[in-house]
Amino acid sequence: MISTDTPSCAVCLHTLWADEQHRYVCRPCERRTTDHLDQLPDLINDLHGLLTPGSGRAPDGPRTRSHTDPPAPIRLDVLDRITAATAALDSWLTDWHDHLEWPAPTYRSDPLAEAAAALRTNLPWAVENHPAVDDFAREIGDLHSDASGLLDPTKRARRIGRCPAPAADDDTQPCGAVLRYTPGAITVTCRWCRTTWDALDLGAALALAV
Repeated sequence: MISTDTPSCAVCLHTLWADEQHRYVCRPCERRTTDHLDQLPDLINDLHGLLTPGSGRAPDGPRTRSHTDPPAPIRLDVLDRITAATAALDSWLTDWHDHLEWPAPTYRSDPLAEAAAALRTNLPWAVENHPAVDDFAREIGDLHSDASGLLDPTKRARRIGRCPAPAADDDTQPCGAVLRYTPGAITVTCRWCRTTWDALDLGAALALAV
């Protein structure tokens, strides 16, 4: 959740410019979240091609299956990403409708794409008014990162160390959860305690802790 003690972006923690201080989130983080919402439906749809182990194109053409081959099992990790993305976007859109005192959202044919479009359209409102827009931006970023990593291993999040933030139940001890960095990201968020760092600052902190 957002702390209003300092005029900093609730997502990347960088100081907000003077004309941003009525906002919870800086403009670069808003643009990044907008891009993630733009790309997420296509990424999730592409994951359907990974549901069956070995699915895709063989080196010399389309992969075929013999009539005697047993059905391939479904990759549950991929199915989990697909269902989690749709559920998360619907949950956030429902929450925004509640805040705005609008009727519950409805969908014509594609809940994932329609929810992403509605959230993108209303993101300018959220960055100025929604007290948990930082949680939203991080969750959308996590969904985008997970899907991208499954589709392209070079974009997969990499383990970089353990979270040095104070533990919630004992501030003399570190949180200790595994931290993962996605190539190209400017921040790193602990998935356990939700502390967020600038990636460069965290790298320096982890180096000093060794």
